[in-house]
Formats: sequence, C-alpha cells, structure tokens
Amino acid sequence: MLTTGFPFLDEIIKRDEIVEFFSTDNDLLRTFYHRVIAISAPVYVVVVSERGGLDPYLIERFQNIFDNHAEVYIRRAFKAEDVPITIDSMGDNDLIIIDPYHYRKNYTKIVSSLRKVKGRKFLFSFMDREREGSIFGSHTSHSMIKLIKSTRGFKFIIVKSVTSREIEIPNYLLDLYGKVSDDGGLLKYMV
Repeated sequence: MLTTGFPFLDEIIKRDEIVEFFSTDNDLLRTFYHRVIAISAPVYVVVVSERGGLDPYLIERFQNIFDNHAEVYIRRAFKAEDVPITIDSMGDNDLIIIDPYHYRKNYTKIVSSLRKVKGRKFLFSFMDREREGSIFGSHTSHSMIKLIKSTRGFKFIIVKSVTSREIEIPNYLLDLYGKVSDDGGLLKYMV
C-alpha cells in the first residue's frame, strides 16, 4: 500500500488513485520519494532517466528507520519511448514513477499507460507542474501536491485535490527523516 508516512497527508489522498508530487527543489523531492519507497515496500518503482534516480543506501536507511525491509522492485526507462512500455510491464500493482515526464515528450502515451494499469500510482516530477509538463496528466491526477522549502522546513501545498481545498501543510525538515505523530494536528479542525 502506497503511503507517505505523513498521516495528515495520507488522510487527504487516501482515496486517490493517481497522486503527483512535484518540486523544483531536487534534493527535497529526492529525499521525499526515497522515504515513500521505503515506507511503502513491497513496492514497484519505475525510474525514468538514463542515470541516477535511486540511492539504495538511502532507501536502506529509511527502511531501518521505519523497520520495513520488504522488497523494492525496480525497472528503468532509458528513453521517452520506453516509459509507457515500462509502466505497462509493471502489471496492476501499486506503482511509484520517478520523473515520468523527464524527457518532455510522449505525454499522451505516458498518461494513457498511467490510466490503463490498475493499482495506485504516485508520481514524482522534477518540474513546476503548474507551468510545464502534461496538461492531460494534470487532469488525470486526482491530487497534485507541490513540495517547497520554507525558512524552517518545507511545505506540502495541495494544488489540486478531489477531496480537499487548496491548503499548505508546513513541516520541519527533520520530519522527512523520522516518524510523524498521528494526532492530526490542526488538520483535524480543517477537514
């Protein structure tokens, strides 16, 4: 089951089949998706790019923190034409796709594959999705969440949601590296 490990965020997106997280801060997004992979394991992951994308040691560190040592199944799409084929090949499992629009082309085929496969999908995009990327993909995602660094940490900004209005959820940067309280905080008064 895909989860972020942030109870208040997971509550907002719990019924969403396709959730896209995006940021222009590569380090913040990279740390966040490693955390999500470790918590969500066993999980299937598609990495779109010719180099990098995953740090197995960081995933292992997060798995140690969250005491979850289940398998992470990985496939890589090396070129734009490989992305839809790779997504299709993962079957109807919950799926994490890192940088699906990396090559800035073949948007329609990628979104078609995302919609076709069953299971929940978390997308992590290294771009400002409010200004670039697939318009069709923006309409396909049930929720779009922007991550930005702030003076004391970072914020989740719910840009689009079928169940919530646009809100900002501030967090300390150290919250990325550990377990977050499940008391609901101020969110319990907003929903």
